[in-house]
Amino acid sequence: MGLPIWQPSNSNYWSPTESLAVDLMGLRERASSVLGQAKYKTVVIAMAPVFELWGKAWLKYGSVAAWFARFLSTDTGQVLLAQGIKQLAAVVSSFRSDDWHRYGLGVLLTDALAACWKHLPREVESQSDLRTAFLKILTELSARQIPEALHLRTKVAEAIGAL
Repeated sequence: MGLPIWQPSNSNYWSPTESLAVDLMGLRERASSVLGQAKYKTVVIAMAPVFELWGKAWLKYGSVAAWFARFLSTDTGQVLLAQGIKQLAAVVSSFRSDDWHRYGLGVLLTDALAACWKHLPREVESQSDLRTAFLKILTELSARQIPEALHLRTKVAEAIGAL
């Protein structure tokens, strides 16, 4: 991943190696259905630092963020939830309008948040950086009137108080 050819372009909208970056991490549908299985949890744990570096470079692209958010909801993606939510929160406000529609970001990000709330509710409540990231994404999704996010917001509000 350190080779110049694998680096994202200077554009925040598209990079010629964008789809390769998704494939390299095993996030596309077919690869993710394998890597996302619980039996590969130790592999994903070992890859967490690589996912973090990769995410810093690539998550600014809507298509990449969509694939990553989708992976976070898998059995093994759960080990990356806290890290992934924080990384996605850093870029969630930068996606273009057509990215939201083209890649289904609203539903995929809501699914990632729902997985985080299901598996890490205590961490969301007690870790201020994770809570801030979680609420930033949830606020963005709610402002976009994503029905699933509005439902999740109600569920979270009931559990931790008014947002």
